[in-house]
Amino acid sequence: MKIYKVLSLLLIAVLGISFISKIFIAYLNPEIFFFGEKLGGDKARIYLLANALVGIFLVALLLKKDYWKGTVLAILYFGYNACEGYISYQTVTPFTLLSLLLPILTLILLKLDI
Repeated sequence: MKIYKVLSLLLIAVLGISFISKIFIAYLNPEIFFFGEKLGGDKARIYLLANALVGIFLVALLLKKDYWKGTVLAILYFGYNACEGYISYQTVTPFTLLSLLLPILTLILLKLDI
């Protein structure tokens, strides 16, 4: 098995964890910051569910073995979430860094066909 396939499976797991966390936040406490502006209630639920659905779309791409598109879009997805999180909270968590570095490494190994 190629290394990029193993990393793609890890990427699917990270996207799944991200999906579950956004669903829990939308259900339990629908409050989120959107580029520094606090959203609450239905607006926050819509934003969180839309963000979660984008993650599930990326999982579907990766499960269809469309590694190139899925990995590039995952970099954009996690990059957006990292940027938005840094602007809103002025911090970057280790999970955010891992979720951003994993698709970049997958893309490099995919390009090298390792």
